[in-house]
Amino acid sequence: MGRAPDSRLQDCAVMVVEDEFFQADDLASALGRAGARLVGPFATVEAALAALERGEHVDAAILDTNLRGAAVTPVIAALTRRDIPYALATGYDRDMLPADWREAPVFQKPFEISALLEAIAELCCHRRQAGRGKGATDGAGSPGRGTVSAPRFM
Repeated sequence: MGRAPDSRLQDCAVMVVEDEFFQADDLASALGRAGARLVGPFATVEAALAALERGEHVDAAILDTNLRGAAVTPVIAALTRRDIPYALATGYDRDMLPADWREAPVFQKPFEISALLEAIAELCCHRRQAGRGKGATDGAGSPGRGTVSAPRFM
């Protein structure tokens, strides 16, 4: 029997930005079992940015750092503008990442999904606590609609 799902992930909207199909599928499955609401997964920078621009509600994100040869920098910038925390799941060593990315939790592949889920749960808790009393928004000033993309690989 597996460990009980972390209740802190219950209804937490987690964006997954990952271009490796099996890695994205594993993350999506683990998040679903933990009670999180999946946003994505998205395999390209453009698809992830389009979801954010559509106003998808996101509490936290898991990002691969390199998507089909493109750096995830624009997604990090968009998340940062919206005050959405993120963790990095990457094949690169922490020391190879840009200095400003190293402040986020970094998980070098292969990693234990349970450890990543724990970090995402922490990020969701901090986001929820920060949002109390301010009126729930998606970080861009719009009410969080709670809409979540159907699990798919874009």
